[in-house]
Amino acid sequence: MIVEEVAALFRRYMDEPDQTFVDDAQTAIWLRLAYNDFRAIVCSTDPYIYTTFNSYTLAAARTLALTPSILGPTAPAATRMYQLLDLWWQDPSTGVLLRRLKPGGTREELVDGRCDYMLNGTTIEFNREMTGSIRVTYIVEQNVDWAGGIVVGSNEYIDDLNAFHDIIALTGYLQYAVVDSADNTQLIALFSRRQRQLKEYIESRGGGLVEYVSDVAFDLE
Repeated sequence: MIVEEVAALFRRYMDEPDQTFVDDAQTAIWLRLAYNDFRAIVCSTDPYIYTTFNSYTLAAARTLALTPSILGPTAPAATRMYQLLDLWWQDPSTGVLLRRLKPGGTREELVDGRCDYMLNGTTIEFNREMTGSIRVTYIVEQNVDWAGGIVVGSNEYIDDLNAFHDIIALTGYLQYAVVDSADNTQLIALFSRRQRQLKEYIESRGGGLVEYVSDVAFDLE
């Protein structure tokens, strides 16, 4: 689905006959928030669906600033970082990944060598001087134009999970329901079912199947 189709479905779920209460601007806000929720569901199952990476060359560096390349007010909207996933040493000439660096969450881990790096604000800190090529893999922020995409004919793309974009409209309805003090048990039930289907799809999206082993008791007598 594209943005205008999601917006049309959202309005159908709301059952608002005009824009007196919910205009295009408010619709765009709710759908943007709904898409953030949608992406959170996806990333909780497979964080690598919305990932990209940047490579950096270090020379005896103890820190790596992620501004302005992927963080900060001037970072490009299409490549802004939402969440850091991992760091890899890579071959600078071929880009081949050589070794994954071990992350940490506290400076104590960094100082005593239990980790290779930690993210401190917009800066990656290392436990020693680093020289070489580093690949930073991260989840990118959404960059969908919900306000402009509502316009019929704009054909604003969302992402490749097209079969499940009705969940965005359903989540948008839940945002609306809070304000309108509305309740629709059928839509809520549909939302829960579609969430489960989305998670099941993501788990098998890469071609792998989950295998279950059952214990079978044999009577040998």
